[in-house]
Amino acid sequence: MNTDDFRILLKQTFLQHGFPLTELQINQYITYWTELKRWNSRMNLTSIRDDYGIIVKHFLDSLSVLHDFSINPRDSVIDVGTGAGFPGVPIKIILPELQLALVESSLKKVSFLHYLIAQLRRDAQSDDAATWEDICVIGERAEECAEMSQHASAYDWVLTRYVASLADSLAYCLPLLKPDGTWIAYKPRNVETEIRSAKSKLQLFNGGIQSIINCQIDELNRTYVAIRRIKEFH
Repeated sequence: MNTDDFRILLKQTFLQHGFPLTELQINQYITYWTELKRWNSRMNLTSIRDDYGIIVKHFLDSLSVLHDFSINPRDSVIDVGTGAGFPGVPIKIILPELQLALVESSLKKVSFLHYLIAQLRRDAQSDDAATWEDICVIGERAEECAEMSQHASAYDWVLTRYVASLADSLAYCLPLLKPDGTWIAYKPRNVETEIRSAKSKLQLFNGGIQSIINCQIDELNRTYVAIRRIKEFH
């Protein structure tokens, strides 16, 4: 697919699902798509390689959380296990003033993220370019990140879109939250068994399930599990 066709498909798909895009945002998503495919030809960033799949299963899937949760433009977000930048970077394109941290242990993916952010900053207009300085890439394992003083209890939102279970993620996701913060785990629709398995650990780590919400876009087959700290983490 050439760039013009991708631009039209991106704009139409996002508009259909309630995300009208500015020209800057369209250009940044095109840059993301271009670099993702270019780097993916040399390393395994994603198994999704078709253009419509990238739009829907990466970009739109990342953003769809905004239909159900009020992530404010200046909130602090940490995306744990971000891989090639999902869901954090697509959300940052829509909410450029977001304070965003990306946690990824693969050094190759960290290199991609640094390069991508530099390209997105280049695309931004002069008034918006500074917002892309407010993003950091943490090239560490999530367990190590959670023990760093600058990240503990520092974030309004923790986002996870990877395959690790809730039970396996609690120990390093909950400590990253501010006392009134929320962890949103992107999950497939059949998440009930995973939630049951995590309940005893939730109590151990002073966490509680706030809500379980099915994504409004049926094509994504996505459920969000929102978890809060029920008291100060120790």
